[in-house]
Amino acid sequence: MEYFIGLTFDPGSIHYKKIESFRKRFDPKFEKAEVLQLTILPPFSVDFQRKEDETKFVEELTELLEGHLYGLDALSQMEFNGITFSMGKKGVLSLTPIISPDILHCQESLYFFLKEYGVKFNKSKNAGNPLLPIGRFEFTDSMEAAIETAKIEFSSPFVMVAESFVLFLKTPREWKNKNNLFDFDNRNHFFFVNQLYA
Repeated sequence: MEYFIGLTFDPGSIHYKKIESFRKRFDPKFEKAEVLQLTILPPFSVDFQRKEDETKFVEELTELLEGHLYGLDALSQMEFNGITFSMGKKGVLSLTPIISPDILHCQESLYFFLKEYGVKFNKSKNAGNPLLPIGRFEFTDSMEAAIETAKIEFSSPFVMVAESFVLFLKTPREWKNKNNLFDFDNRNHFFFVNQLYA
């Protein structure tokens, strides 16, 4: 089975809604991946002999994240400060986050845990550099229009509040939320962030 670990965001913020509006206009994969998420680690494959093996795997991932993040809810405030474009089979337009040292350390620990588990990672140019994809393109004209629109709509730095680390599972139609591995407690600073960056 194929999985990846992503960071989801609170859908109540103004910037979340702006990104969703942009994705509906410029991302043909929007219907297959409606949940806005920052990929922490690229997709990987792992096969479990029994259901209990998968349950144990999820429990160990959860414990690892809790060990790194418990009590560090301020880390959920993630700043985005620009856009980037990469070319592969398709062009991908992404927002660039500022990743805190704590999240980077957590990403590194997850990577080594998964390598020891024997998973096979899909090749990815941005494996160690999380980006938030907001558009995918095959044709130059729509790509240029999207880049110009993104420059206008996301020209200033902004903050979004991360909600959960999630294990996503690939299904024939979409990537599904398999398990929430760690949930941030955002009750104390959510209002402040929205006021500061509204």
